[in-house]
Amino acid sequence: MKTLHLELATPRNRVYRGDVRIVVMPAWEGEMGVLPGHAPFLGLLNAGKVTVRVPTAPASPGPRVLAFTITGGFAEVLPDRVTILADEATPVG
Repeated sequence: MKTLHLELATPRNRVYRGDVRIVVMPAWEGEMGVLPGHAPFLGLLNAGKVTVRVPTAPASPGPRVLAFTITGGFAEVLPDRVTILADEATPVG
């Protein structure tokens, strides 16, 4: 299955970097999901939760989901990658 490369960073540090199957983020006009092959997009993000599904090995018991709380920022979406520059970002759980 195809993946996207995600980089989630703040001005102070890199919070997450790796391949994911889907990114769901709090875009300015509502929640936005991004899959591989998405049209290019550059936009503002609201405060909220960024959720990603990480690829797992075939023998794994199900998808691994990671979540991060952000306080706003920007997102650049390309067909093969997503870059999120957040004001603040904290892993959930």
